[in-house]
Amino acid sequence: MNPQLTAAIGLLAALIVITLCYAFACWVWPFRSCRKCGGDGKRRSPSGRAFRLCRRCTGTGRRLRAGRWIYNQLSRRYRDAR
Repeated sequence: MNPQLTAAIGLLAALIVITLCYAFACWVWPFRSCRKCGGDGKRRSPSGRAFRLCRRCTGTGRRLRAGRWIYNQLSRRYRDAR
């Protein structure tokens, strides 16, 4: 076999495995911790004395993963098309 073909097949197999692992993670753990507040759900006010709820995650500390959001959008479109 051609060495470039072998490398391309290996790269394609690795990409498929990574994609399947990410899809599985989005199915099992649809949420991730919010990057803005670090998963606490609150942030310090500009003065630094008080806490406020994080606006990005609305105080939950969790955000929907991008892959899960895409899955939800596609399933909603499929459901509405029927």
